[in-house]
Amino acid sequence: MDKSAFLDELRLEVGLVSEYANSKNEFLNGIIQVFGKYIKQGFSTGIYKSQDCFFKLIASVGDEAYNPIEPFGEGQLSICAIRGRISTIDLEQSIRLLAPFYEGHHLIGIIVFSLPKIEYEVTEEDMIFVREVCRHIELNQSHFS
Repeated sequence: MDKSAFLDELRLEVGLVSEYANSKNEFLNGIIQVFGKYIKQGFSTGIYKSQDCFFKLIASVGDEAYNPIEPFGEGQLSICAIRGRISTIDLEQSIRLLAPFYEGHHLIGIIVFSLPKIEYEVTEEDMIFVREVCRHIELNQSHFS
């Protein structure tokens, strides 16, 4: 399957999560589980929710061990939150994408993707896809209490 077809399949499945989720956490966890169905070794994704003074990991899949809590001001999640847009971090073996999502102007959380450089080239098509996932979260999270 080529990248465009693969991303289209993911778009469809991410879009369907809002049809069966019963809470905001179930909705966000469901999105991560969609990625988990397709994830290969070396790939991972996680989602953090913004709390009072820290980011809390609520779901993750894959090989990367994400920190369960990251205090505000102490890491890449905070930099992404300040920038207010997708951040790309070039690590030695992988590329990490961090994408914030909001309710109005209030930061709700950040979705993180870790992709091995040797197996996957991040393109503009990927950036568009990540923005679409964040927009889907923004538009649908208010349906849940």
